Amino acid sequence: MNTSYRPQSRLMYQMPTSAIGQLPSSSRRTALSARQLVDVELGLFLLAQLQPTAPPDALPNLLTGDPASLRHAQQWTAKQHRYLNRARLLLGHFGQQNTWLDQLDRYSLGPQGRKAYILSPDRTHFTEKSLAFSRERVTLLRQMLG
Repeated sequence: MNTSYRPQSRLMYQMPTSAIGQLPSSSRRTALSARQLVDVELGLFLLAQLQPTAPPDALPNLLTGDPASLRHAQQWTAKQHRYLNRARLLLGHFGQQNTWLDQLDRYSLGPQGRKAYILSPDRTHFTEKSLAFSRERVTLLRQMLG
């Protein structure tokens, strides 16, 4: 028996060698996986619950405990504190500003039909969509943190 033979992907035989490893940069940059979509919307939901007037860019400061972003924390309910603590566990990777901004850019460029939030073009504010599927998704986000 010949054990040195390893089958290769059929895809390699169908593409020219020069095209292997080269995906269009636009599709690589703008496509969000389902997990990334949920993570971004969970971050936006958290901001809406804790700092409704804050811009979407404020999430990393909230997650890392920046004193300026926590100045109203004494007025939060126990539920809001629980949201923040659970979000820090689930969204810890967004503590880095550039990671959050990259995901936010990709989210804003994605198809409108898949999103539960609308971001302003200048990213100064965001709003929840009022469609039924969006409200159901926001309910699921609430259950994830609550």
